[in-house]
Amino acid sequence: MSGIDREVGSRGMRRLRRSAAAGLGAATMAVMLAAPAAAAQPKHRACLGEDVRSYAQGGPMFGAFVSGVLAVDGAGAEIQAHLAGAIPDEAILNTCND
Repeated sequence: MSGIDREVGSRGMRRLRRSAAAGLGAATMAVMLAAPAAAAQPKHRACLGEDVRSYAQGGPMFGAFVSGVLAVDGAGAEIQAHLAGAIPDEAILNTCND
């Protein structure tokens, strides 16, 4: 094997090692930075369902409210706050904060 062949081969191995090290480093960082999702647990089972049923019995205004919330940001944050009991009864009837 000539000197040029050895040099080209060793450059290829160095490049492969660097790529593998970079990939391993990126994977390690991703695992270290990954955090479990945090979600509030409802204080009362089925409280959201009970509340939605009572709101819906109020008529078409509930549908307009839901449409407005979904059109802006979605309802995820509002549902989590409702389930956690963070919505006071003065704002809207909430059986989850008993």
